[in-house]
Amino acid sequence: MPQGEAVTYRGATVITGGLANPVIESADLVVEGTRLVSVEPAGRREARGRVVDLSGRHVMPALINPHVHIGYMRDGVGDASNYSRENVLDHLRRFAYHGVSVVQSLGTDRDDTELILRDQQRSGELSDPGLATLLTAGTGLVAPTPGSTNGGARFATDVVNEVTDPEAARAIVRSLAAQRVDVVKFWIDSRGGQKTKMQPPVYQAIIDQSHLERLKVVAHIHDLDDAKGVIRAGADGTAHLVRDPGHDDELIALLLERDAFVFTSLGIQRSAVVGPALLDDPLLAETVSASARDAIRERMRSASPAQLDHLNGVYQTLRREVAAFVAADVRLVLSADTGVATQFPGFAEHFELESMVEAGMPAIRAINAGTEQSARVLGIEKQQGTLAPGKRADFLVLDADPLDDIRNTRRISDVYLGGRRLDRTAMRARWAA
Repeated sequence: MPQGEAVTYRGATVITGGLANPVIESADLVVEGTRLVSVEPAGRREARGRVVDLSGRHVMPALINPHVHIGYMRDGVGDASNYSRENVLDHLRRFAYHGVSVVQSLGTDRDDTELILRDQQRSGELSDPGLATLLTAGTGLVAPTPGSTNGGARFATDVVNEVTDPEAARAIVRSLAAQRVDVVKFWIDSRGGQKTKMQPPVYQAIIDQSHLERLKVVAHIHDLDDAKGVIRAGADGTAHLVRDPGHDDELIALLLERDAFVFTSLGIQRSAVVGPALLDDPLLAETVSASARDAIRERMRSASPAQLDHLNGVYQTLRREVAAFVAADVRLVLSADTGVATQFPGFAEHFELESMVEAGMPAIRAINAGTEQSARVLGIEKQQGTLAPGKRADFLVLDADPLDDIRNTRRISDVYLGGRRLDRTAMRARWAA
């Protein structure tokens, strides 16, 4: 759409992404240039500019995912050998194709690749409209494990910052702030008793220094005591639900008292429960080759009964946790942990929505968690996250109602980013070639 041209998208049911006015039936959505001018019931005023008839369709905001590990996955395999600028850009295209407008990479940047791309997007040097917007934590912090790799992400243990004392932790946070990272990430996880956990004085220093630098802090946690510890220390949120042994009432009280957020990150466990059937999804088939899906299918089938029982047990714990957090009104935010295991860029966000609803979250709340709430976590809620006047025109046109069945977010007719319709046919052809 030429800069400044007005277009009226008429007749769709609009899911705004907010909870105050969540649905507008038979709406006029007016876009001028990159921005929304108005979103209101159709016919209240004369249409502006060109009219696009969306009768019978549903429109929702583009998704926003604040927890990805970008650049490592290729054909369902996540490994450091796959990482490159080109692969990061490929992932940003895949996010955009699936209607994910903004992603935040959490702590696994290599050679400042993500920071450079982010800055090029912000300056306009990289202006490809078919890319999702990238935010990044740069490189995160973790405790070293003597005689072994650390407990950070398996594919990035060589790039994260190992810290053992508070002053060293503060120095690294200052260096990250000098790079203008968007958030600070640290890991506190023994990886099943195999790795050394970061100690409270160290993560307290990380949190305190980050807040002095006006940066939010996200903690990767696994155990209940660590979740409580980081929230008491002032972390803004956790990158995961508690996986061992699950939540308790004290954690809920702490999260509410501190207004801390919790990333859902359900899909990794649930994908193992769903099994190879996950790979038959028509949307996934549009961007992942049959040969790659067959290879992953065999890998999934090779899992032992004990492994599957363990993952199912963890997932049932997470389901109960989501239900309790929803009932208590804890700030749950969509997080697909994309780029890990079978969390395919772009598709994982839709699977996460399904997992959230399956775990007991109403569909309208799940969409809110992946739009308005995730924008709030990233500090971009004034520009993105809901369909409202003045905000960026990032939206999906769907062929069916996701409030009837959340899987309908995958029935994408069109994706618009910054008011521009993506040529998804050409994008598919590029991947097929």
